[in-house]
Amino acid sequence: MGSRAVRPAPAIAGWLAAAAAAVSIMVSSWSWTLPGPLAWPLVPTWLVGVVLALAVAMVRWRRLEPVLVLAVMAIAGSILVDLTFLEGRALRDLDLYIKAGLHFRLGQPVYLDHVLSTRPADPTDYPFVYPPPTLPVAALLSILPEDAVRIAWLAGSVAAALGGLHRIGLRGWWLPTFIVWPPVAEGIYVGNVAVVLFLLFAVAPWRGVGLVLGPLLKPASAVLGLWLVAERQWREIGLGLLVGVGIILASLAVTGLGAWSAWLDGLAWFALSQPNVPATFYGIALVRYLPGLVVAAIGLGLLGLALLVRGSPLLARLGVVSVAISPSLYAHAFMVALPALFELRALALWAALAFMAAPLGPAWLLAPAIVVASWCVPGLGRHASEEDRLHPLADEREPWPGAPSQVPDGSGIGGLGQS
Repeated sequence: MGSRAVRPAPAIAGWLAAAAAAVSIMVSSWSWTLPGPLAWPLVPTWLVGVVLALAVAMVRWRRLEPVLVLAVMAIAGSILVDLTFLEGRALRDLDLYIKAGLHFRLGQPVYLDHVLSTRPADPTDYPFVYPPPTLPVAALLSILPEDAVRIAWLAGSVAAALGGLHRIGLRGWWLPTFIVWPPVAEGIYVGNVAVVLFLLFAVAPWRGVGLVLGPLLKPASAVLGLWLVAERQWREIGLGLLVGVGIILASLAVTGLGAWSAWLDGLAWFALSQPNVPATFYGIALVRYLPGLVVAAIGLGLLGLALLVRGSPLLARLGVVSVAISPSLYAHAFMVALPALFELRALALWAALAFMAAPLGPAWLLAPAIVVASWCVPGLGRHASEEDRLHPLADEREPWPGAPSQVPDGSGIGGLGQS
C-alpha cells in the first residue's frame, strides 16, 4: 500500500482520549502517596501540577489542545511516579546480583530450589533467574569495593539510557525528559540490566550482535533476534553466536554444567511460585491475567503482524512482542517498546504515555495496545499527520533516523504494513 493522506482525528476524539487517560491515572493512583514526612496524596498533587503546567504552557500555545493536555498529564504523572520509587531500595537489583555472586563464590545455592509462598522481606533475596554465564560477573562484582561498584553501575546505566534514547532519535531537551519516563527511571533506580539490553536494542540497526547476546542476560529477549534473521544479517548472527558460545564455554570452566541444571530447575520453581506472589513475581505480565495458551496465541498473532513490515519498523514491532510474551513484566521491560511508541502520531503517543503515567498496573498495557491498533488503523500512525507538534522525534518521521536498515513505508512482507 502506498502512502495516502489521512485526515487528522476530530478534536472530540482527542478530548475523549485525554478524559480516558485522566480517569485511568486517577483510578490507578488513588491510594498512592508520595514519600516524605508530608505523605502528599498523589492524585491531588498531580492535578495541581497539571493545572499549573498548563497555565505556563498557555503563554506559548495560546489555546488548549488535547495533545498539549495529554503531554502535560503524562510528564507530570511520570515525575510523580518516579518519586514513588524512592520508597523502595535504590539499586536493589544490583544488590541482588552482588549477593548472588557472593553465594556463588562461597559455594552456596544461587538459584531457587523450592516453592516460595510469600514475598521475601528483603528484595535482594528475590530469586536470581539469570543464566549461569552471568555468575562469574556477579562474583566479580561481589569482590570489588561496594561503593565503587554502585557508583560505576549508576553512571553506566545513565550513560546507556542516554545513548539508547539518542540512537532512537531523541535530541535536546527530549533526552532528559525521557530519562524521567518511568520505565527508564525505574531501570536506572533499581539497577536492572534491562537498561543495558535497551542500549543493545537501540544500536541494533547499526550493530546487531547485541541482539544475539541479549538472551545471555534475559532469555525472553531472544524474540528481538528474529529481526536479524528477517533482515538476513548473517554476519551479525554469526559473530554474535561466536561471541556467545565463547562466553558460555569460558563460563563453564568456572560454573560447571551443574549450574545450568540448577538454573533450569530454578526457573521451574520460580514459575510455581509466581501464582503465590503474583504482584511481585508476575508484575503485569499477561500470563498473570490470561491462560498461557491465550498469551501464546496473542504472541504469535503479534509476531505475524510484526512480520508484515521490514527494516527498523520490524525491529520496533518486535520490541512490543517481547513485552507481550514476557513471563514477568515490570516497568523497565517497556523500554524496548519506545521506538514503536514513537511511530505513533503525537496525540496517540501522549495518550499511550499518559496511561503509563501512574504506578505500574494493568492500565499500562493500554500503551502497547494503542501501538498494535496503529498497525491496522493508519490514522494513529505518525505518517498520518502533516502537523505533529509536540512529537519527541521532531522533524524525523520515524525512529532510528539514518539507520541503514530503514526501508520505505509499505515495503513489508506481503505488501501490508505501514501506509
